[in-house]
Amino acid sequence: MTRPILLALLAIIGVGCTSVPDRIARLPKLRQSCLSFGMKVPYPIILLHGLGQKADVWHGPATEYFRKDLGLTYGGELAADRKGNIRRVIAGSGQADFFTVAFSNSSDSINAWRDELEACITEVRRTTGADRVILVGYSMGGLAARAYLCKRLTDHNVKRLITIGTPHLGSAMAKIWDVTTDLADCARNGSVLTKTPCELALSAVRKAQDDVPFDSWAVRDLRRPEDGGEYLRRLGKMAHPLDVEYISVIGKVDLVNNTLSKGAAQELVRKVLSVIGGSIDDIFDTGDGVVSARSQNMMNIEWFNLDASRRRTSRVVELASVHTHHLSTSSDVQRVALEEKPELRGVFLARDGDQAVLVVDFVDHIPGICEVSVSVGGSGSLLLKANPKDIRLCPQEDGIVARAVIPMDGLDVTAIAPYRMKITLTNSFGYKATTSLEW
Repeated sequence: MTRPILLALLAIIGVGCTSVPDRIARLPKLRQSCLSFGMKVPYPIILLHGLGQKADVWHGPATEYFRKDLGLTYGGELAADRKGNIRRVIAGSGQADFFTVAFSNSSDSINAWRDELEACITEVRRTTGADRVILVGYSMGGLAARAYLCKRLTDHNVKRLITIGTPHLGSAMAKIWDVTTDLADCARNGSVLTKTPCELALSAVRKAQDDVPFDSWAVRDLRRPEDGGEYLRRLGKMAHPLDVEYISVIGKVDLVNNTLSKGAAQELVRKVLSVIGGSIDDIFDTGDGVVSARSQNMMNIEWFNLDASRRRTSRVVELASVHTHHLSTSSDVQRVALEEKPELRGVFLARDGDQAVLVVDFVDHIPGICEVSVSVGGSGSLLLKANPKDIRLCPQEDGIVARAVIPMDGLDVTAIAPYRMKITLTNSFGYKATTSLEW
């Protein structure tokens, strides 16, 4: 057999063995660049406790929604020291979706918390591979998060900040710092006539303290600007990054007209005792019993108020609960951390071996429980869906996207007429995004 004849026979055999229709053969090969970090979310969630609390304030009802409803994995409790060293107080999964932070001193200054948070964000990003995080700050934890954003204005690596009952404009309760420090000064340096009464008054005030000393750095920082609070006045003037989604969760209870629960009554008593020298408006101001509703709204700080265009990233959620009950009485806090409309980033056809597949790149906070479907051919059309287990996280230049790959099974790929496809993305909150494609 001559060489030309042999080559011709091999070519014929090769063609005969090639079962890939031309329609599929023309598609670009699927190149999977996706890396799974073991996370179910593209942006890990970091939960920050409030004044006088521990990280375990988040355990129980507060994170039940994350664990049970969404199936997210806890990464453990992180603690940082003043030098930025990180340790895990409570171990969690190495491939995790949310973390808690334990500040080393529960009544330290806001800037001290800010610096510890910075170290924790670096650690979470290192261990997960995520480019950004979601911060959820309860009470003073929300101020630590804001202080961090202002410090790292252009390189903060934060996607979203949710603050819960946070005193952005301070709290009337923090006036007790002035009372305590004035009495302490009088007890040390007062005259013969004033020293003893000041010592007695100071002793009575200190007996009313719980886990938070009234003269702590934290209480000093939480004073309202109109009460001499320099820290919040300065923080309110600082530039905040506008590529962050800001959400204020506000506790709003009518303490006068509503029938008070035991918890609300306790909050009211604490507030009355703490605003020595304050007005009746301070005591009965609408809010959560500790922080006024106006103070809890992030958009009321001076920097956002100076320019209306800066308010475009804001959202407000109201809770009918008092300050200490925000995390235990509602799942709205947990929902709002992740609730968002999905976004389609790219839809294209590719060839995976000898099979045609539809590739859908999208962005959502919980992509693993999104439904990705494609309807082919109009009414009575073929409906194909992505397997949620096959949705993977893919790092790209502009952040992490989720990728769903749907095999084009059931189509006659030898047909000449084009197929018209409608792609629908539905996330766990019922929001949809759609697009179309012709093949």
